[in-house]
Amino acid sequence: ITSAGAVPVVYANDWLPPFASRVDMDRVINWTKCALFLKEGKFAEKTVDILREMSDEVKCEMKKCSFAFWNEFGSSREGWLKGILQWVNTEPGLVSGGELKL
Repeated sequence: ITSAGAVPVVYANDWLPPFASRVDMDRVINWTKCALFLKEGKFAEKTVDILREMSDEVKCEMKKCSFAFWNEFGSSREGWLKGILQWVNTEPGLVSGGELKL
């Protein structure tokens, strides 16, 4: 989906997308700007209506964001590693004194 530059639709109740943070939405990639998130089971039958109600401008920006994620991070192992390292290096309290704290 992201490689096609489409708007990803995610049906999930408590899923955290790759390189996302509940604390800092813009840490690596702000998925709310790239994808439509719907609660599991609640809106599945209304997905098409929800997408149709979105303005062309919003859909265009989401498509651009999704495709940018693919180009920078999702299309290669190097991209995934880059995203992971960027996420780790910006996670407050995750790295201390050069050691990764999990």
